[in-house]
Amino acid sequence: MKPRYLLICVLVVAGSDFVFGTELRDVIAHPEKYDGRQVDLVGIARVPGYFYLFANVEAAARTDLSKALLIRQNSFAGKEYREADRQWVRITGVMSSQQYRGWDSGTGVLLKRVQLLRDRPPSRIADRKVLGVFQNATAEPLAIELLSRSEGSETFFLAPREADKTVIWEGQLVASRLDGPDNLRLDLRKIGKPIARGDVTFRHLPPGYEYSPEWSGKRTLYFRIFRNRIESVPASEARGWKLVGNEIGVK
Repeated sequence: MKPRYLLICVLVVAGSDFVFGTELRDVIAHPEKYDGRQVDLVGIARVPGYFYLFANVEAAARTDLSKALLIRQNSFAGKEYREADRQWVRITGVMSSQQYRGWDSGTGVLLKRVQLLRDRPPSRIADRKVLGVFQNATAEPLAIELLSRSEGSETFFLAPREADKTVIWEGQLVASRLDGPDNLRLDLRKIGKPIARGDVTFRHLPPGYEYSPEWSGKRTLYFRIFRNRIESVPASEARGWKLVGNEIGVK
């Protein structure tokens, strides 16, 4: 008998009274055999962006698309399924190579339903991405520059009392005033004099954070920007911060 994590089963419904089993590898290798049929697949998901289903941990960890099945999403649904990344899932949908308006193009499963299989052992696929949430605690708009020796730099902008979330690296933070008229969009204003600096370090992240879901609090750090300093704060102090484009805010 093959190890459990290598044997992925799929039920293919060819009609109301005909069900048979096969391997996900066969669906990946010969999708034309299942074209037009409803399928129920179990595998490891990789998202966001295009959604792919993998038959084993090794291929999912490498994102080896030659060993993956495209899960076609409907752009009108507005879902990204980020919580499914690197997780065992059950996918239900219809195999199809036809093009439909609003759906991802290509041969794959037209997605109907995604179910997380929480009873399965974790895939233990590492993702070392770290998120930072920044709040502008001043009364003026600011430009925030994240400087990293290995990853280059990134600049984003915050209105007074506003907060935003972004991917971060270890390095230095520089908060600067913005020069320009109040009716000019923040990213079009000139970056002026720095008012505060701070460091970004990952040493306080909990062990195993790299195996947590993409938007997990285990991989998130919080920073409050004042007129003369940038402070790292615990998640409890960030509750209620209103994120840009997110009416709910930080929970």
